[in-house]
Amino acid sequence: MPVWIVVSQTHAHVTGTLLPRGFFLGLGLLYLAALALDRLAARWRVPGAAAILLLGLAIPTDLVTQAQPLGPVQLETLHRVSLALLIFYAGLRTNLGRIRGMTRAGLRLGSLGVLLTLAITGLALLALAPLLPAGLPPAAALLAVCCLGATDSGALEDLMLALRHSVSGRLSHLLQFEAALSTLTTLLCFGFASAVLQGRGHGEHEGLHAAVFTSLPEQLGAVGVHLIAGVAAGLLVGLLAPRLIDGLVRSDQQLLLATVALAFVTYGVGQVLGGGGLVAVFVAGVCLSNGRYRIGRFEPQALGRVMHPFNSAAEITVLLLLGLLVQPAALLAVLPLGLLMAIVLPLARLLAVTAVMPASSRSWRDRLIVGGCGLRGAVPLALAVSMTEELPHLRGITPQLAEPLAAQLLALIFVVVLSDLLLQSLLMRRLLPPLLELDAREAV
Repeated sequence: MPVWIVVSQTHAHVTGTLLPRGFFLGLGLLYLAALALDRLAARWRVPGAAAILLLGLAIPTDLVTQAQPLGPVQLETLHRVSLALLIFYAGLRTNLGRIRGMTRAGLRLGSLGVLLTLAITGLALLALAPLLPAGLPPAAALLAVCCLGATDSGALEDLMLALRHSVSGRLSHLLQFEAALSTLTTLLCFGFASAVLQGRGHGEHEGLHAAVFTSLPEQLGAVGVHLIAGVAAGLLVGLLAPRLIDGLVRSDQQLLLATVALAFVTYGVGQVLGGGGLVAVFVAGVCLSNGRYRIGRFEPQALGRVMHPFNSAAEITVLLLLGLLVQPAALLAVLPLGLLMAIVLPLARLLAVTAVMPASSRSWRDRLIVGGCGLRGAVPLALAVSMTEELPHLRGITPQLAEPLAAQLLALIFVVVLSDLLLQSLLMRRLLPPLLELDAREAV
């Protein structure tokens, strides 16, 4: 984009700020371009997340780094806030009344199904690690796999629209519930793995099995405290929130402000109680989505409606952020491995869905639809940014290895997510109509 060239060539800053001239112009044009590509992707019936990822990748890295006013702390804050809003929205989309009778299936898919998918994918990545030029330490491979567990609700909504509502309502609600729960499971797996695999210093080379067994009891306790603190904070705010909304909010505009404020308050309370901020916002979102309100127009669906723009902004920000951070040289180096893993991941999910959804409970067509709707998007990419910050502290990874390894793993997750967004949406659009026609013939 021309504006980035102008910014990179002139180091003058806006008077009274640390921002380079043209920053707001470039930022505004970037978001407008993302919205235009999202609309174009909808016309082509592909997930908009794929188009936005490519937009971020198309912007030259050198131009952005020269004009970038944000340091590591600011980038971490930006992606952390975006991740919290994405997870809060996932909670708001979890309407337990709509999945009545399928709650057990959703719980199995969002917990055991995710763990099985991660286990199969992790084994495959360890087996294919020699394809990376410098190899892949087991600790880094395990942490990278933990980023890929979450099914993205935004990409899933795009796929449902692309399928023109061919998926039944109950099955669609089950997929949304599973997407929300898989996000929570992935967060816990990522936090647990990063804690267990953490070393005492950058130069230590203890065996990975020793690290796991010596840290396991302590970290299990830490994860338990984290989970309890998050659930407690989420329930505390989530149960009080409907009364606050009834007493304070008089319009839809104020409802938006109150909902965002409640998300931030919940995250902060979770951190105060023990660090469970992301767990807390999800639990609070579920409570708000299923709460009772005295004011009729503030029904639970209204909360998701007013938060949708914030969720879209957070999703676009995360997608653009990873696209900007990925290095083209690293992308070329990991391309063969990334394409192979993009095939392994959907197959692993299909195996996991088959295992946790027995034939007696759901038809094979339903299981195939659920297995094919496991798209990854903004949440795995946000965790990928966190992964780069954790790598230098993992056992067996030296400071010299951490930086190039982070670049390669970022590129690897980029390739896997982008390929799966395109591959799964294409396969579902091709496979679903014949399945529905077969169902109709059998019904007759």
